[in-house]
Amino acid sequence: MMHVWQMILNFDQQLHALIAMHANLVYLILFLVVFLEIGVIPLFFLPGNPFLFVCGAFCAAGELSLKLLLPSLIAAAILGSLLSCWLGKAVGKKFFVDVLKWPKQEALDKTHLFYEKYGEIGFLFSPFLPVIRTLAPFLAGVTQMQLVKFTRSVSIGAVIWVLVCVLAGYFFGNIPIVQKHLGTIALLGLAIVIAVFLVNQGLKYMNRR
Repeated sequence: MMHVWQMILNFDQQLHALIAMHANLVYLILFLVVFLEIGVIPLFFLPGNPFLFVCGAFCAAGELSLKLLLPSLIAAAILGSLLSCWLGKAVGKKFFVDVLKWPKQEALDKTHLFYEKYGEIGFLFSPFLPVIRTLAPFLAGVTQMQLVKFTRSVSIGAVIWVLVCVLAGYFFGNIPIVQKHLGTIALLGLAIVIAVFLVNQGLKYMNRR
C-alpha cells in the first residue's frame, strides 16, 4: 500500500518511466487510470485533474501525442461514468436501499427529482471535483436517472473536463514551480473537497439541532 501511495504522490515521475518502458501501451494504461477512477468507487483517490494536467505537459514535451491522448481520455471518462451508473443501478440500489434500508425512499425520491432537474448541468462540472466525479454517476444509477439524459450530460462533461485539464497542462505544465509542487496541489485539491463536505454536513447537523 505504501508503494501504491508513493506512486500516486509521484505520478508525474512514474508517467515518465511508464512512457519509457511501455511506449506502445501507454495510451491504454492512461485510459484505464481514468476509466477506473470514475467507474469504480474504491479507486476514487486516483489523481484525476493533476493526472490529466501532467499528460498535457508530456504532450507539450513531445513524449505523448495530443491527437491520441484526447480521444482516449474522453472515451475513458464517458465509459467510466456509464460503468459507475450501471453499478449504481445493478448493485447500489439493491445493497444500500433494499438491504441496508438507506437512504429512505423519501430521500431517494428527492435525489431522483434533483438529478432529473439539475443532473445535466451538474455533470458538466462534476468531473472537475475529486470524489464527486466518482460518486455522482453511481448515485445517478441508484436514483434511476434517465439513461439518455445521463449519457448526453456525462459525454459533454467529459469533453470539457479532458480538454480543459489536458490543454492547461499542454500550455502551463512545464513551468518549474508547477512541476515541483504538483503532488502537493493534488492533495490540496482533495483536502478542500473533503473539508467542504464535512463543513456542509456539520452545518446541516447544527441546523437540525
